Amino acid sequence: MVAHRDPVIITGSSLPTWEHAVGKPSPVFQGVVGNYSGYYQNLEQLISRLHVPMARTMLILAVGDDLGARPVRRRAATQNYQSFVIGIDAQPYISEHCGERYCIGVPLMPGAAQQLFRGAAPKFAHTTIALEDLWGKDARRLEAQLGELPGWADRFALVDRVLTTKIAASQHTLRPEILWAWQQIESYGGCISMRELARQLGWSDRHFIQQFRQQIGIPPKAAARQIRFAHAHQLLRTTQDQSLSQIALACGYSDQSHFTHEFHAFSGCPPATYQNAKAKDFPGISADIIARQSKSEKA
Repeated sequence: MVAHRDPVIITGSSLPTWEHAVGKPSPVFQGVVGNYSGYYQNLEQLISRLHVPMARTMLILAVGDDLGARPVRRRAATQNYQSFVIGIDAQPYISEHCGERYCIGVPLMPGAAQQLFRGAAPKFAHTTIALEDLWGKDARRLEAQLGELPGWADRFALVDRVLTTKIAASQHTLRPEILWAWQQIESYGGCISMRELARQLGWSDRHFIQQFRQQIGIPPKAAARQIRFAHAHQLLRTTQDQSLSQIALACGYSDQSHFTHEFHAFSGCPPATYQNAKAKDFPGISADIIARQSKSEKA
């Protein structure tokens, strides 16, 4: 296994309240596992943040006090989690946390998710599930090991080893045709004809949709919407000199109104609201923008 370079701490508080580290996974995971995001937080009051889908299955490994999570749109009770997995088509959710917690976010492409969770990823594509329900005692064992490690480099290296072991032992893989189709949709930023993909595979439209849904958990058009939103979200958060209409055009939306409608569907708020939102003295997006948006829509 190739050793990690030292992670970069990109944000942190002057007091020992929180820090955020980023680490690259082993090169053997290039293209199937995204960068690791490590968070430490030690909070004396409840913090609520908004999380939006990113066209990835998200593995969240954690040690410490549980995190509460509830969907933005449904009036569901808050569920408490230690480590958990967010399905590729899960809705935006609000996290709630008070206390001390280390966690590592691991973005997984569909092929890696299929291998790591023994073919179960399509079954929980639309929801969030406790990692213990998928990995059993291995989940608790991993949490205990993470809790004993002194720094982010060691934690990221442990995640590398666990992913390597589980992927090597897995008998579940994506069909090569579906893997190719996903890669094509990604390379075009979600702006590609599903019918053309089916034609290139030599499949009927119906067979393509059935196979894609069976392997990924969602139909190809839903995947394209997710990928297009993820691209727009990235531009919205990283560019300062592009207007919403320019972002809409760059991401293949028909106009700014279409972009606003789609962004609201995936985040619970309009892009302008999201773009200007920041959590006070803490990384991420404050869930307060959802409450304000709800009041605005009722007014």
